Amino acid sequence: MKSESVVGNNNKSNMGKPSQLAKYAETRKELLQLVHKLRAMGAQAVIDVPRVVVIGNQSAGKSSVVESISGLSVPRDSGTCTRCPMECRMSSSDKWSCQISIRWEYEVDNSKKKDVSEVPFGDQITDPSEVELQLRRAQAAVLNPHVRTHDFLSMSAQQIKAGVKSSAKPLLFSRNVVCVDLQGPDLVDLSFIDLPGLIQVADDPMLLQLVEKLVVDHIAGNSLILVVVPMSDDLDNQRALTLSRHADPEGKRTIGVITKPDVVGKGSKSRDLYLSIIEGHSRTLLHGYFCTRQPDDDDREGGLTHAEAREIEAHYFASERPWCDSQYKHRFGIKNLVSTLSPLLEKIIRISLPTLREETSKQLEQCREELKALPEVVTTEPTTHMLGLITAFCNDTSERIKGSEGCEELMQKNRVTYGQFKKYIHATAPRFKPEVRPQGLSNSRVNGVVSRPVYDEESASGSEEEEEDRNELEQETHDASENENYDTSDDEGYVDSGEVPTNKPIYLDDMRVRIEKSITRELPNNVPFAVKSSLVREFQEQWAHAADLCLDRVLQDVNSAMLQCVDHTLGRWDSLRTHARYCVEQLVKKRYECCVPFIQAALEVERMPYTQNLHYLQSCQEKWLGRYKDSGAGRTAAPSLQQQGPQLSAFLPSRPMVNKKEFSFVPIQPQLDPIAKALASLAEAGYTGLSADDLGRLNKADEYETEMQVMAEVRSYFQRIIDSIPMLIDLKFVRGIMQDMHNHLIREMGLAGDGATERCARYLAEDPDVVARRDEAMARRATLESVQKELNNFENSF
Repeated sequence: MKSESVVGNNNKSNMGKPSQLAKYAETRKELLQLVHKLRAMGAQAVIDVPRVVVIGNQSAGKSSVVESISGLSVPRDSGTCTRCPMECRMSSSDKWSCQISIRWEYEVDNSKKKDVSEVPFGDQITDPSEVELQLRRAQAAVLNPHVRTHDFLSMSAQQIKAGVKSSAKPLLFSRNVVCVDLQGPDLVDLSFIDLPGLIQVADDPMLLQLVEKLVVDHIAGNSLILVVVPMSDDLDNQRALTLSRHADPEGKRTIGVITKPDVVGKGSKSRDLYLSIIEGHSRTLLHGYFCTRQPDDDDREGGLTHAEAREIEAHYFASERPWCDSQYKHRFGIKNLVSTLSPLLEKIIRISLPTLREETSKQLEQCREELKALPEVVTTEPTTHMLGLITAFCNDTSERIKGSEGCEELMQKNRVTYGQFKKYIHATAPRFKPEVRPQGLSNSRVNGVVSRPVYDEESASGSEEEEEDRNELEQETHDASENENYDTSDDEGYVDSGEVPTNKPIYLDDMRVRIEKSITRELPNNVPFAVKSSLVREFQEQWAHAADLCLDRVLQDVNSAMLQCVDHTLGRWDSLRTHARYCVEQLVKKRYECCVPFIQAALEVERMPYTQNLHYLQSCQEKWLGRYKDSGAGRTAAPSLQQQGPQLSAFLPSRPMVNKKEFSFVPIQPQLDPIAKALASLAEAGYTGLSADDLGRLNKADEYETEMQVMAEVRSYFQRIIDSIPMLIDLKFVRGIMQDMHNHLIREMGLAGDGATERCARYLAEDPDVVARRDEAMARRATLESVQKELNNFENSF
């Protein structure tokens, strides 16, 4: 109790300083007014506003303590007085007055209201005897929010007790607050919140939980807890004291108020026990315990005034043992309690101000960030806003289809798909073998398509032959890609190898059989055109499947990209997003179906071989013929000098040659293979521009010269389709979507014509959860901005 003597000494030292006391009183009044303003605007919902909270069990004498502090007469029967919080705000003044208000913070379902409002309930009261009835009316209005507040102002006490006639039942308890602003010459600057008494037993268990939660919420945080406990009961049985210990384990924010000392008989051990608690010898609290004696029911009914009650209380503690023998006189009586509460509350408010400013700024910044993350409210006319959204969406899709900077993903995926299509087509090219079919290998056909070869059971060369075929296919595909300047780096891993076709080889004797079966009236050494065209058509049979794979993959990627645009631009509105996704998918499907006939036509055109690019065809034919001749002669093509690199000697190492006088470096001459030497010699003779493939034509004609000519000519005709199919897909499908998107959405979504405004309004109907979150954040921002303004104004005033 060391701190108590300090308080007492400070009070004595200040007795001779009226000007300083007046200054303190003025500051205290301004601090309390600041807290009143903050609470009136609902600041307690967003920041921890300092407060004094009065709690206690039912029948603990809490109402009597409230009456003694405020000088009011509060309702005491089983009516409405204990079923909602009451905030009492007192200040000293020359003239007594009372204004009752209702602060509406919660809806009927106990959810927070968007806007907190504190509304005066009736006119200002100047007669103290009128306060009790007005409090009954205000609390009845709080418990019946479905009835107009104005209807309660003229109700009598009997009408309120009888109940309000309404289709809805009154609330059992409410979190909305009845506010009482008191001014008078005998009042100190103090404010406190009186909460409903904690119920021990109730028919409805939810009622117990509701009241207890109300208490727990109010005593948490920056509150000074005033716990009222009767001396007639054991402290361990007091639920209010238990809750305060949970909220304030160290007892730094709790003040105990012991009531009903006169109900304990003289000489009882209970008096000594409670005296030890009051004097701080046991169950210590930082601010200690106070003991008060309040008028009983007979005294109140007899018209005992507030001043007379305080005189009786002072006489009781001055004459009744063991209280009169205590050295801690300032711990007895309501006046000593009030004189301690007022400076304590001022101190808490003053200490809390920097924290309140910091917390307000922090929460305000968080609230603004939340609002930035939420979509803004649509304030323009629905049709205008919808057209703007559709335009923005179409611009987004257009940028992706064009492959503009930052929107390259779709076009890059399409490039990969087209590259894989090209790889697939190359794999369908005929695999001509410029040699006679090895023995043991049959040429079985089903409907003109080469099937797997049938091997002799005793032959061990079958697996080696298949491995040779696979290697040759890989080499031919690689060679074709090289000769056409095709970059295959983006194809790797794109399509399973199982999707790439593999053709069985056609040997020279196979080709001879084909030619012989096709000859009718041709001149000697003339191969029928039907042989070449049938070979071309035969190996084109898989092109349709390749084109389908290509178009289907582009369809998948385009559809995904378009739906991403829908979610990005229109995803805020569920109804609009759902309808737009449907319309976009329909357009994609329509353009897909439009593209298919063009691809089929392109494939059909290629089935009849024809070209006017004779130079390119002849060049390729000569290349392949040379290769086939080299292969038939048992030679392999060697890299040309150009392939070995220009200025080859410049990159070759040099070795030192030792001279008797000095060292000198002589470059090593490159060792060229015979093919390279031959090309170099021909170049010296004036035959420039030749490659290793051209040397193959120097081989002497053999008995299969005609067959090799057919092989080379057919092999050269596998080029145009790799460009025409991707170009058609891009024109008729991909870019077709971009061209049709805007008009398609306007038409299919009904954004023009009769009823367009109503449809647009339905599309723009927001998710109720988003609306609720935004409204809550905006209300919180408004409260925090008001709090910040009040705190700044208060700081600037000093």
